[in-house]
Amino acid sequence: MEVWKKYHEKEVSHSMAHYLQAVAGLKREKGYARVGDMAERLGVSKSGVTSMLRSLQGRGLVDHERYGCVELTPSGKELAERTESNRQVLSIFFRDILGVSDGTAEEDACMIEHLVSPEAMGQLLRLTSLLVSDDMTAARFREAFHAFRAPCEGKRVSECEVCGDECLCDSVEPGLRTEGEG
Repeated sequence: MEVWKKYHEKEVSHSMAHYLQAVAGLKREKGYARVGDMAERLGVSKSGVTSMLRSLQGRGLVDHERYGCVELTPSGKELAERTESNRQVLSIFFRDILGVSDGTAEEDACMIEHLVSPEAMGQLLRLTSLLVSDDMTAARFREAFHAFRAPCEGKRVSECEVCGDECLCDSVEPGLRTEGEG
């Protein structure tokens, strides 16, 4: 199966991840999570929360009885914690390593937090931890990275180690490639 077709095979959708995180956050803050509190936190209707809770309960991620509190199952708690951790790691990487603005870092991290495999996220956490450390090599890397220009700059595209036959800079961020031939 082609990789892009696996998108719908992920454990939870973007919305589901946010509902699980809402339950976890409310439990931390208030000690309980109720439908009305979730609706207020997420900016959705109570009926929308109830509908999503049915879906999450069907997947074994929450326990909820009508008019009662919402509880995360062990699987639901693990998913909520993992997506929250993923968002934090991704935000730090985007903001502190790549130099992306706070708003963009948070938005991008939110969009992909539930899609990244535990294996890749573990390695990204290791890399992020190294790159934000006081290690001299990491400090030199950060400095070199921020001074580094487009990989094709001053080269023919066919000579670029990254792009191959077609300039990736032109499609990722038009105008990024300022020198060299196409």
